[in-house]
Amino acid sequence: MGEPNRQIQTPPTLQDLSGTTVGRFRIKERLGTGGMGQVYSAEDTILRRRVAIKRMALQLQFGEADRSRFLKEAQRASALNHPNIAAVYDVLQHQSEILLVMEYVEGIMLRTRLWEPVSLEQFYEIALQCADGLSAAHEQHIVHGDIKPENIMLTPAGRIKILDFGVAKRFSAAGPGEATQSLASVASVAGISGGTPAYMAPEVLLQKPYDGRADLFSLGLVFYEMLGGKQPFLTDSLAGTMGRILHTDVPPLAEVNPQLPAALVGIVDRLLMKEPSARYPSASALRADLLAVREGRKPQFAAELVRRRALPRWLMPFALAALLLVVALLAYRPLQRLLSRPAAQSKSAQATLPQVEVVAILPFQPIEGNPKLTALGQGLVESLASKLSRLTPDRSLQIILPRQLEEKKISSLPDARRQFGANLGFKVSVEPSGELVRVRYSLLDGKTGSDLEGNSLTVPAADVFSVEDAVAQGALRALHLTLRPEELADLKVHGTAQPAAYEYYLRARGYLVDPTRPENVENAIVMLRAALKLDPGYGMAKAALGEAYWRQYGLTKQKQWTAQARSECNQAISLGNAGAAGHICLGVINAGTGDYRNAAAEFQRAVELDPTDENATIGLAGALEHQGAVDEAEKAYQRSIEAHPQSYVSYNALGAFYFRRSENEKALQMFQKVTELAPENYIGYLNLGGIDNELGRYSEAIEPLRKSILLRPSYGAYLGLGYSYFSVHDFAAAASSYVEATKLDPQQYFSWGNLGEAQYYAGKRDEADRAYRKAIELAQRQLQVNPHDSDVLSDMSEYYSMLGDRKQALRCLTLALQYGHSEKELLFTAAEVYNQLGETGLALEWLAKAVRAGYPVSKFRDFPTFANLAQDTRFQELIGKHAGNR
Repeated sequence: MGEPNRQIQTPPTLQDLSGTTVGRFRIKERLGTGGMGQVYSAEDTILRRRVAIKRMALQLQFGEADRSRFLKEAQRASALNHPNIAAVYDVLQHQSEILLVMEYVEGIMLRTRLWEPVSLEQFYEIALQCADGLSAAHEQHIVHGDIKPENIMLTPAGRIKILDFGVAKRFSAAGPGEATQSLASVASVAGISGGTPAYMAPEVLLQKPYDGRADLFSLGLVFYEMLGGKQPFLTDSLAGTMGRILHTDVPPLAEVNPQLPAALVGIVDRLLMKEPSARYPSASALRADLLAVREGRKPQFAAELVRRRALPRWLMPFALAALLLVVALLAYRPLQRLLSRPAAQSKSAQATLPQVEVVAILPFQPIEGNPKLTALGQGLVESLASKLSRLTPDRSLQIILPRQLEEKKISSLPDARRQFGANLGFKVSVEPSGELVRVRYSLLDGKTGSDLEGNSLTVPAADVFSVEDAVAQGALRALHLTLRPEELADLKVHGTAQPAAYEYYLRARGYLVDPTRPENVENAIVMLRAALKLDPGYGMAKAALGEAYWRQYGLTKQKQWTAQARSECNQAISLGNAGAAGHICLGVINAGTGDYRNAAAEFQRAVELDPTDENATIGLAGALEHQGAVDEAEKAYQRSIEAHPQSYVSYNALGAFYFRRSENEKALQMFQKVTELAPENYIGYLNLGGIDNELGRYSEAIEPLRKSILLRPSYGAYLGLGYSYFSVHDFAAAASSYVEATKLDPQQYFSWGNLGEAQYYAGKRDEADRAYRKAIELAQRQLQVNPHDSDVLSDMSEYYSMLGDRKQALRCLTLALQYGHSEKELLFTAAEVYNQLGETGLALEWLAKAVRAGYPVSKFRDFPTFANLAQDTRFQELIGKHAGNR
């Protein structure tokens, strides 16, 4: 039968049964050891047949309730009779132990077979039989609970046998208590405590009731490994593996194995959905789809992945920055607040502190080798800054938050003084000390760097309330601030009475300091869930979890995260103790999903709760803009700048507004200001390059886009740089830039289409055809989400025309014009399509329509697409007539 997982060893206190006789069974030799126990070869002396006997591991021997439950499950499994299921013949009790008598299966484990590649035909043979076996079991209301390659045997005759149905549970008859108990036994049998839970469904790991769809998730991972060559969730730690299963989507199978049929990829995608309701409803439905794909028919249930909606190539550099701006809103705090000094101060205090106080709260420095304490320290500093910013705006102190400093890669007070004019600094450090932590805080002189005032305290690591309160009070004393009673009360609000919950919350906020790293977002989600488990009424944690889910959507583009984010934000508002954060959270989600009216209402409520919150003000401005209230939106953007004159985010938001209004010179001024305020941030340079491209200044766009990439390589910057090179006819350089874009976001169809265009004009027609077909494949997936997306349809019409497929090109173009309401970019695409199809007269007509609609002549005058029209008098007249149209 082969040997199960060697990572888990049976306790040595269990004596080997080889050579003994149990009842009518003569035990011959031990075949292997696994998480469930030992497996022996034996002979049934009455029926004269070879059997396998499985012996429970020592950790499963304790407790009468455990043994009784295991017996019950095994007895249920013995009722199964199917050619793809290894039969359970009998259940024995021997000297207080439980022994399962099972069918002996000759052959090799699927795990061993996976050492070599599996062909598609071999895959279908194995997959269909697995689905058959599970279907038979599920019809009897028996779920396996531990589907993995080690539990699937391949016989010499090509038969598949699923092993270990002795750990199944009858899911339809189980009540909540039984479900939980069954989970515990299944988890232990499957070896979760031993470190191999990598095939378990999310609902199993979360200890929720589960049914046969959990087996389908596990089978989906087996399929993924067969087709992709690796187990996508397995890490070198139990926590890491569980975290991936719960919070991370598998790498797209189409990327791991590009040769797979798209329909088969869709089958695996659906099996691996996190929510059980999104998976196949049954193993029989799965089998029907597998058979359909094998026979070349269209599957009924296979999933299509949700992908990001693309914008025209000349808008992409800005569009990415705008998206990053929206994603950044939730965690971003205002730059400065107006605080006041008490009316009377001592002479020494007046001499010590500068007349105008500009305080830089310095970023928390990571603790090497201690990410947990680093996250706690970062969260502590973020929380302190947030609480100072919530004080009423009737005082004369400016606060520069750590996020502003980090954007410029500033960690020292001298640099903060040069960049922001900070004459004071506030620094917090944390050191581990056994079960305690030592926290030191100090107010620093901006000129000399010397301590003006400070203190240190040593407290239990879990006593985060005392830590934060002491640091906040120390800041007030150092700055000689006197607060009103209601302000003091607000300063001590933590949102929960549970110190452990607050610690989880602070650590989550620390992880969200850098939400561009997937592992940080995943860790934040784990921390916030832990906080809410301790205190389900913790509104601030609910709002933060909504933010984390939304960030997860931003990173993965998996639609299910939006529903989870909305649910958490709504709950935060319902609890009534999340303040402006809950309304900002819901406002961002409403705006991100196109519900601008309700987004504006949420942002307006947030502004009322906190009039100086930058997130709320910018969010409100954006929602008003999308509703057509342009003048009101512009005023809101300007109010944000007035309140936060050192914040690049506000300038970037107003620049984006002007860009969308085609007020390019104003936009250029705003983006230049962004680079002045945040010279180490890539977004400003990316947007400057985007503006230059929009104005037809392609050569000038190259330098800022290169600088943006030097600071941080991004999809948008490579796409913009590719467009710049393409427009100056450097097609090889354009193709290289587009290749980098496809590496950063391989599921974005637009970069593949641009790559095809660059390769086409570089003379690499075969490579261009492959890129165009890849773009069409990805675009078709996007149309599954929104069949009326005129941008996607118009792009597809261009790709089909480049491939010479006239019928499909015109079909997509007709639909795009039907749904697109004749935008200037769409009219221009129509001209490109007709010109590529050889109908130059129609191409010129559509080109004239595009120009009349405002499409700049400077953007296509030297475009290689229309090189064949360069000597056409109608084209020359169009260029000359509208030469001033930029």
